[in-house]
Amino acid sequence: MKVQTSGRCKALTVRAVLIGLATAILLNLWLHYAELVLSAYRGHTALANTSIPFGAFSALFVFVLINLFVTRILPTAALSPGELIVIYTMCTVATVLSSSGGLHFLIPTLTAAHYFATEANGWANLFHPYIPKWLAQTDRTALEHFYKGNAPFIWSEWKTQILVWMGFLFVFACSTLCICVILRKQWIERERLPFPTVALPLELVREGVPLFKDRLFWGGAIATFLLGTLNTIHQNIPNMPLIEVRSTEIGSYFQNPPWTALAGTVVTFFPFAIGIGFLLSTEVAFSCWFFYLMTRAELVFAQAIRATEGVAYGVQSTFPYLSYQGAGAFLGISIAALWLARRHLITAFMDAFRTNGKSTDPDAGAHRAAFIGLGISYVLLVAFTVVAGARLSIALMMIFLVLLYLIAATRIRAETGNVWPVGPDVDGYRLLQTLFGSRFFSTADLTALTYVRAATAGQDFRGTCMPHQLDGLKISDAAGIDFRKLVVPILLSVAIGVTASFIIALTLWTKYGALAKTNYWRSYSGLNSFTVLAQFIRNPRPPDLYGLRGIGFGILFTMVLAFLRSRYVWWPFHPVGYAMANTWTMNYAWTPFFCAWLIKVIIIRAGGLRLYRRALPFFLGVIVGDILQGAFYTLLGCVTNINVYPANW
Repeated sequence: MKVQTSGRCKALTVRAVLIGLATAILLNLWLHYAELVLSAYRGHTALANTSIPFGAFSALFVFVLINLFVTRILPTAALSPGELIVIYTMCTVATVLSSSGGLHFLIPTLTAAHYFATEANGWANLFHPYIPKWLAQTDRTALEHFYKGNAPFIWSEWKTQILVWMGFLFVFACSTLCICVILRKQWIERERLPFPTVALPLELVREGVPLFKDRLFWGGAIATFLLGTLNTIHQNIPNMPLIEVRSTEIGSYFQNPPWTALAGTVVTFFPFAIGIGFLLSTEVAFSCWFFYLMTRAELVFAQAIRATEGVAYGVQSTFPYLSYQGAGAFLGISIAALWLARRHLITAFMDAFRTNGKSTDPDAGAHRAAFIGLGISYVLLVAFTVVAGARLSIALMMIFLVLLYLIAATRIRAETGNVWPVGPDVDGYRLLQTLFGSRFFSTADLTALTYVRAATAGQDFRGTCMPHQLDGLKISDAAGIDFRKLVVPILLSVAIGVTASFIIALTLWTKYGALAKTNYWRSYSGLNSFTVLAQFIRNPRPPDLYGLRGIGFGILFTMVLAFLRSRYVWWPFHPVGYAMANTWTMNYAWTPFFCAWLIKVIIIRAGGLRLYRRALPFFLGVIVGDILQGAFYTLLGCVTNINVYPANW
């Protein structure tokens, strides 16, 4: 999809960057209050942890409406499509780093080790000596203020941790942006991955917004907005009807073995997820829900044969080792993607550092900067991990695995929309322990990796910006804008937007208290990190052979699926579906994807691609209406006392 523009399309302007920064800071203020304070008592819609961030998209929608008005009265003052793209990309990058998986997990990790230390748990002697003072918050007064509240935010108490971790996050964002630039041509221009999450932003930044003239679009938008309105009214007036679209647990209906293995299985009907599913190819949508049902079948089979032997050490610790299969699938996706891109990578590297003449590739300079930037960023991230206490070999492997997982997550996002960007429970940190055993690691290693894991989001990729960085490059390509113009705004949104977000979050936590009047789940994430750390230190284990078998099977099966898909056009099973099926995401997205797949198949068989294209605006409207109602009632909840029906969790 290309965005038609008239004349030269401005993108990197001072006003676009300033508007982007200001909007990102305001969104972060809204986000933190909603997710930390409002959610503790009255519910909220998550504003940044979905593949299309509700907060950033709502801001884009408002800017588009304002822009249409300005275009009529003062056309020269209107924002260009390029400027809107810059603003939207800056907002997505800044807000996802600030939410769940990002600062909301990192900050409680920086405080938990010392606040929750007691004589009973013995943490003070167990791992406190291995925590550098600059790495975490150790001041008792600051910790009391953070957890109990009723105190002001004091910069001097937190400046070291803010500056240290903002430096880390900035370098981390640089590394992922460099990878995006290197892979951009392969994934966007050559493989032409679908990028379903950019369809709506692209439609909104088109001049004149033709989508707004389609009645089906408004029909879908109004329908889902009214649905969310009805459910929010029910939250405040229980006598009003409720149309449940959130998770309904169905596993409890199966009371007898082996069907009890289905405990925890849920069905959901999130409208925005159905809309995203409709944008996928039928093969991808089918593979997602099919492989998820296969994981349920595996669990039932394991229960039937009473598979209790061969216990792995980590999550999902018995056959069929689903979490380990998921880790293998993610590694397989990365390996397959890099193998497929091998000629591009070699050519890009050779052209970037050509010594015998000037390269004819217009992207050679960008590739050179990206390769150098990635190398420097990798060295700095490894050095940080080493200074934090880990051995060099451990740090090298940890950062490498973090980036490898993110390549897979970004690839999956580009092909599936990945409603909630979450990876397998066996992330890079757990993978290292599966491979070598926890006894291979010193206490200093494990302690340093605990903090680095929190900063790099672990398996919760909702808090990483790499998928949004690549989305920005895709949108710029479709709009005919030089992707280089997005580099500075993206990095500014990290450096300034997330620093402000750090301060906003700490201000709210010290005012309301992390254990008093805010959502406790965030605090638990920090406490849990060190509970797990203590277990690893006190119970050293050898390499996890059963877990490794699960990982090996996941890699092999993914590679087989990728090979068959590349050889046979008719092959219906897509490897990204298998990868997603073994994550938390598909537990909540399998029914929306099934519904979207079924509707799309019926439409295509009834009227072909022509009918599909005619129906597409309706499903884009479904996404828009659901996002806007979730954002609107969350904003209303922040300024009033109403209860809010969550739209996306």
